[in-house]
Amino acid sequence: MSRLVAHRGQKFSFPENTLEAISEAITCGAMAVEFDVQMTRDHVPVVCHDVSLLKTAGVDVDITQANFADIKHINVGEPSRFADKYHNVTLPSLQSMVAMLENSPHVLVFVELKDESLDVFGIDCFLQQAITELEPIKEHCVVIADSLQALIRLKRLMPVPIGWIIHRWHDDELTLAQENEINYLIINHKYCAGQAHDFAADGWQWVMYETSDPGKARNLFEQGVTFVETDNICSMLIQVPADK
Repeated sequence: MSRLVAHRGQKFSFPENTLEAISEAITCGAMAVEFDVQMTRDHVPVVCHDVSLLKTAGVDVDITQANFADIKHINVGEPSRFADKYHNVTLPSLQSMVAMLENSPHVLVFVELKDESLDVFGIDCFLQQAITELEPIKEHCVVIADSLQALIRLKRLMPVPIGWIIHRWHDDELTLAQENEINYLIINHKYCAGQAHDFAADGWQWVMYETSDPGKARNLFEQGVTFVETDNICSMLIQVPADK
């Protein structure tokens, strides 16, 4: 079974990592979505890729140094891309995102725990807060991260599938993934160019990021890749079957 994944939601036409972007992706028919999690100074997990709100809100606020009450009303409608079209869109907590996704148990949810917050708060603190919020969707959730150490620790704390984001194609990474019983491997498809590898024959489910080229997505599926992330899932679903 091959699936397209809504990378940070329907990012092409909505502000990334927002309730609105994820909701639109599901409305379009997405069977899998992905978003990122940082954590505020008072230990509230929030949905955001960067540790700063500069990209999404135009204000250089460090999430890890701010309390949630002080930033939850900030507009994250990406004014640099959309002007004031989404002026009412605010920073979602992980709790609010999970509450929405509870209503879509058929959708697989990839949750990326970001290194910046892991570094500031430590693995155990960040994981404990994230685990508490993810409990309602644990049956259709995959936790992913750059940090292999964090994923190994997570396996001892919560029975959810884990995915390791790797940033090169190398046997060392594949060996570590096998030794640590990683379920999913996530990598930029460009790093795999020219690799004669049968992705359907090894022990992982592969997630490739990201493309809005239907031909590229089809080629990756034909190579045995299970999931392909895209910024424009609403368009891609029309041109590439969600399952095959």
